Amino acid sequence: MKDFAELKELVNVWGKDKGIFDKSFPLAQLSKTQEELDETKLALTDLDQAGIISETAMDEVVDGIGDMLVTIIILSEMLGLEPETCLSVAYDEIKGRKGKMIDGMFVKDKA
Repeated sequence: MKDFAELKELVNVWGKDKGIFDKSFPLAQLSKTQEELDETKLALTDLDQAGIISETAMDEVVDGIGDMLVTIIILSEMLGLEPETCLSVAYDEIKGRKGKMIDGMFVKDKA
């Protein structure tokens, strides 16, 4: 399996080869991310009553997460950002965050 740095470079080369960097723009790339997110969310709605996702739906989720990562890598490149830096900044912001779980989601404390 390739590491993230190698995959990031391959994604950027692919994006350049497909003309994405020449003919697209950040908001279009973000819209593509939203499209992939919606498809992934739809695949996750295929839970059975026990909360188990089918193998087919899981394959769609894996593909969807991968597609979102591709769009985020390309968006980062378009903006001159490193996705690892963005992730690091986000982690530094959340690492000490306090909150609680409500309806299956972590909700941060307001203070």
